[in-house]
Amino acid sequence: MALSKKETYTFQSLGTSGSNPFFEVSKLSLETYCVLNENEISEHYKIYWIADGGGTYQVDFNTFEIAASGIFCLSPGQVFSVQSEKAKEAYQLSFNKDFYCVETHGKEIACNGLLFNNVHRASVVSVPAEQQLPFQNLVKQMIQEVEAKGNAHKDMVESYLRQFLIRTLRLVNTQTQQEETKLVNTDRTAEEFIAMVEKHFRQEHTVAGYAEKLFISPKSLSKRLNNQGYSTPLQIIKDRLILEAKRQLMFSDKSVKEIAFELGFDDPAYFSRLFSKSTGVAPSQFKGQ
Repeated sequence: MALSKKETYTFQSLGTSGSNPFFEVSKLSLETYCVLNENEISEHYKIYWIADGGGTYQVDFNTFEIAASGIFCLSPGQVFSVQSEKAKEAYQLSFNKDFYCVETHGKEIACNGLLFNNVHRASVVSVPAEQQLPFQNLVKQMIQEVEAKGNAHKDMVESYLRQFLIRTLRLVNTQTQQEETKLVNTDRTAEEFIAMVEKHFRQEHTVAGYAEKLFISPKSLSKRLNNQGYSTPLQIIKDRLILEAKRQLMFSDKSVKEIAFELGFDDPAYFSRLFSKSTGVAPSQFKGQ
C-alpha cells in the first residue's frame, strides 16, 4: 500500500540566481503499512503532522508510538513508514532549501540539528490536545495563502512555516525538560557536529577532520558530545554511514560495491566488515531481508 495525497496545495516559483523555491501542503490518506522513501538526491524537508489519530510509525528503522496527535520532522533522504494507524486527519508539509534553508534561517530558531539534520535524535513530538488549535490555524493559513497569492506571497508562506517550526521546537524543548532560557545558553557544538556529519559523511570519515571544521580539538569535541548525552564522535560518524548503507540496501538496486564506493570506502571488503560488525549481518543478507 502507499501513502496518498487527498488534497495538495503547491507553491513553486523561479527565484533569484536560478533558485527554485518549493513549498507544498498536502492532506494525506495514511493507509496501513505504507512506506514513503524519499530519494537521497531530493532536496525536500518534510513535516508529517498526525492531527487526529495515532499509531505506530518508523523513521529510519526506529519505531515510534503516537497516541493521539504528533509531529515528525524529516530531512532529505530519511525514510518514513506507517506500520499501523488510526489517523483521521494528517498533513504533510514539504519544502526545499531554496524556500527555507534550515542551515541558515534555522540558526535563528535553533532548528538545525534539533528538528532537522540529526538522525541520532529523531524529531518526533506529541501534540497535546490544548495545543493543537495553533497548528491547525497555521496549516489553514498556509493553504489560504498558497491558493490566493498576494503581495509578499513567499514571505507570508515562509512566516507561517517558521511559526509552525517554532511551535514544534517549543514542544520538543518542553518534552525533553529543557526550559527556553536553558536552550539559549546550551552549547550547540553537538548539534553543529551532527549537522556537519549529515552534510559531509560521504567524504569525511575522521573525527579530526570534523574537529578542524569546528575549530576545536578532537578531545574537546568528544567532551562536549559527552556532556550533551551523545556517544563518541567516531561512533556517530560510523552510525551515520551504517544508516545510509541500510537505506541504500533496502530501497535501491545498487550493489554492495556501489554503495561502498558512494559512501567513500575505497575497499568494499572493509565496508562489508564494518557493516557486519555494526549490524550482525552481512550487507548482502540485510539487502535480502
